[in-house]
Amino acid sequence: MWRNMLKQESEHQWIAIAGFFVFVLIGAIFIKGTSHLPGVDLIDNELGDEYRIMDSKYTDEDNFYMHTYTENGYQYIAVNEGEIDVLIDSNSIIDTSSFSGISLMDNGSIVIANGETNAYVITNSIVSNFTVNFGIDSFSVSQIEQSNDDNERYLMITKENDNLQGIRGLNTSGITSSSTPNNENVRWQNIAHVSNGKWIVTGTYNTPVTSGDESPAAPEIKPAWATILWDGGHTAPMVENIKIGLFGDYHSIVKLNHDNIIIAGSHETILLNHKSGDVTNIDYSSIAAFSDKCNSAWLFNGKDSNSVLRFEGTMWDFEELPHDIPIDIEAAGFDGNTIHLHGIDENGNSKTLTFDTSAIGSIESGSGFINLAFIIVSSIMFSIMAVNILDKFRKK
Repeated sequence: MWRNMLKQESEHQWIAIAGFFVFVLIGAIFIKGTSHLPGVDLIDNELGDEYRIMDSKYTDEDNFYMHTYTENGYQYIAVNEGEIDVLIDSNSIIDTSSFSGISLMDNGSIVIANGETNAYVITNSIVSNFTVNFGIDSFSVSQIEQSNDDNERYLMITKENDNLQGIRGLNTSGITSSSTPNNENVRWQNIAHVSNGKWIVTGTYNTPVTSGDESPAAPEIKPAWATILWDGGHTAPMVENIKIGLFGDYHSIVKLNHDNIIIAGSHETILLNHKSGDVTNIDYSSIAAFSDKCNSAWLFNGKDSNSVLRFEGTMWDFEELPHDIPIDIEAAGFDGNTIHLHGIDENGNSKTLTFDTSAIGSIESGSGFINLAFIIVSSIMFSIMAVNILDKFRKK
């Protein structure tokens, strides 16, 4: 029966079938050609070529803070709808060159800890002291992070009066906790609050000379992370556990969803379920990482890399870039829609590489448009074929 049906087909339908297969081949070529990540653009930075951006914190697309360096020295700048306001310059009594911990609070204010006994808060472009010591102990603060579920509760990395590092809790209503002794040979650097009473800290581990594995003149430095428990009060935060990595350092702690966080490093990436304690090691090095919404995150490698690691939930994939990253990345920020990577190009110019996080998979992207066109045309052609076959069956 089928042989007889095919013999009775007109040559026009064979031409249509041949045209369909040509369309499939051409579509496949175009889809492959547009499979790179859309929404990527290299632009001059928001402040101008004379500014080298060392840190950026965005409250939204039009309002942000930046730690910058120019020929006049370090400055801390606020930008409000295009208007630049220098908040702290190189002549200020505040040493802007030593800023080590800059955190964005839930109300859009900025807290700065730069190794001094006081921290500073910037609210509506006004700089004021931020009290961190409600006790009689002597210490300075190098990093401070706000709790996600209690806006008066903070965790701090401190330098104690014995020149050793510690971890303290802070409640702005009047409590500064005792210090957690640092007996683990770790220099803590970053903090993130992940759930009620639980925090994650990262740092670098110095292998003790007494271990016999390292030269006293050049001890090996490894990355480290730990879970810290502190839910308020005068009691010192407790180190629940500590894990030592192999190489490099951990530069970012990214909250992926209620259960999982990403610890991103220059040698490896860790996906941690902080509730169950499950750890997944991912072989990907990066220098910047962001969560653009719940269950979604981006990790970026350095100059000349041609892909980014993108998380959707606990699954991840590599997204191909339209071109290699052309800058040495020195700072990064996220304004709620666009990721900004600030750095220096091969000619020494200050540039910004932007990633529109809403563009991937959208109809505006080339791949999205071609995919949609392919689906529509394919559906039409298959529908026509089905109608012709049904007509043949009726005639038979």
